[in-house]
Amino acid sequence: MNILFVHEVDLLNKVVFEIHNLAEILSKNHNVFAIDYEENWKRKSIFDPGTLRTREFNHISRAYNGRGFTLRRPGIIKFPLLSRLSAFITHYYEIEKIIKEEKIDAIILYSAPTNGLQTISLAKKYNIPVIFRSIDILNQLVPNWFLRAPTRIFEKKVYENVDKIVAITPMLSDYVINLGASKDKVELLFTGVDTNQFNPEIDSTKLRKELNLSNDCKVIVFIGTLFEFCGMDRYIEQFPEILKEIPETKQIVVGGGFLHEKLKQLVRDMKLEDSVILTGFQPYAMMPQYINLADICINPFQINDTTRDIMPGKILQYLACGKPVIATPLPGMKAGG
Repeated sequence: MNILFVHEVDLLNKVVFEIHNLAEILSKNHNVFAIDYEENWKRKSIFDPGTLRTREFNHISRAYNGRGFTLRRPGIIKFPLLSRLSAFITHYYEIEKIIKEEKIDAIILYSAPTNGLQTISLAKKYNIPVIFRSIDILNQLVPNWFLRAPTRIFEKKVYENVDKIVAITPMLSDYVINLGASKDKVELLFTGVDTNQFNPEIDSTKLRKELNLSNDCKVIVFIGTLFEFCGMDRYIEQFPEILKEIPETKQIVVGGGFLHEKLKQLVRDMKLEDSVILTGFQPYAMMPQYINLADICINPFQINDTTRDIMPGKILQYLACGKPVIATPLPGMKAGG
């Protein structure tokens, strides 16, 4: 079978998440292709306007060692607003091209505003089923608040017209139905974790030495992208209270993102350099080792419109490694929604 994944994030540089795992697992027995968008593009100079040409990357394998998938990245004009607008056009032509050239049998869609409607239109033209995988409230991930309402409109159109929607939590199932999806098209499929990769038997002795962690340390670990809603800034502000009770505590923050520089400054200002380790982004293969350093793993997400309905994959990875978890009680994490 020839399968096409369509998203609107950078699949080369974004942290490994479900789409990588699923695409790479399927690539073991099928021909898998993907379309993405270089969301954090940069111009090489003021004379670099971007290009409308598609770039191709072969054998993308970030979660597993294997054949991987073929990634095609349509070109964009590298100017604010024009980047997304140009992608709206280039993605249409590239999706059609890959459908025809690779004889695509099925499409798994994760996105809405950048390429969702184009995908649905072309799928109908070529009689290809489209499955939408609902893992987030898409409009709430848009940084510019004034673009959230238009994004919500795109979401609604996508949910109304795909062939099937598979949500990771009961609350996301309700969300897509309330936004226009037919109830009989919506199914619940919880996200999973590969226990061959994430388990308590993963040895982290070498990493422990590299980080100069003594055997007496009590280690707390957070892994993941440092979104504004991740709550790690508020957590670090309160970390001295933990040190008062348990001075030998070490906090390890594995990941990068919007809050990374703020956290670095907080650590400096609060003189926590000896107790808080900020690793930045690390290879996905290292995540089980970092988790297995921990005495406790945390997820202090703020509860808001972005996080309310989701199930962070890190929670399952923590638990698969047999670690106790302290987490904000996001409604999407609770049994039955």
